[in-house]
Amino acid sequence: MDLVRGMLTLFALANAASWAALAAAWAFRPEWAEWLPLQLGTHERYRKAAPVWARLAVALTGFWTLAAALYLTAGHNTAPFIVIPLFTAAATCLIVAIAAAGAVFRALKPNPLPVLLEGGQQPL
Repeated sequence: MDLVRGMLTLFALANAASWAALAAAWAFRPEWAEWLPLQLGTHERYRKAAPVWARLAVALTGFWTLAAALYLTAGHNTAPFIVIPLFTAAATCLIVAIAAAGAVFRALKPNPLPVLLEGGQQPL
């Protein structure tokens, strides 16, 4: 079980480090976004939304950091006054990340396509 907890902790810390790097790139060097995977920085609307992406990445960094702390501390002999605040803080970071993801979606939402009526007529 200690091996699994150790592996989960390393996974959480690697996630926290990668999200922190992305947050730094989006917050301080948005032009670096073109090097990000999935071409997240090559279109103008992605560059315009860089601060929103940075907030999402910061929230996820906090979540994964707290998750790593939970993996290290949570066990059968851990006092509840340690686990409960860590769990609450991790849940708070996750809720903030969900809100930030909604802001990213609103910022990147494409314009709706024009609706054509039957016969090729435009709406009035």
